[in-house]
Amino acid sequence: MLEILRKRRSIRKYINTVIEAEKIDELVKSALLSPSSRNIQPCEYIVVTDRNILEKLSHAKEHGSSFLKSASLGMVVLADSDRSDAWIEDSSISSIIIQLTAESIGLASCWIQIRGRMHDTGETA
Repeated sequence: MLEILRKRRSIRKYINTVIEAEKIDELVKSALLSPSSRNIQPCEYIVVTDRNILEKLSHAKEHGSSFLKSASLGMVVLADSDRSDAWIEDSSISSIIIQLTAESIGLASCWIQIRGRMHDTGETA
């Protein structure tokens, strides 16, 4: 585990390749096994491989998400604030579990956080 932590980096340039279904399954399984406050599990996950949707998601915030358009896979982590008062922490834990799993199976990753982020126009991301 320490080696995975040492090796993990935020990568923003990706090669155009199809990610094997087995690796996607590993990422989803690891997300579903993530701990949460009182085991409420307020998070849901959306796996995105469609290039058009990845392109649209790359515009979710004006600065710091454009690299998503060149990725082969995106995982959207959603959390229900009505189900848990620790939804921010729970989704953050889940996100880093996904990133560490990605590193362990040879995939690059980078976190894109949009909660509370604003566009230059003042509109929320």
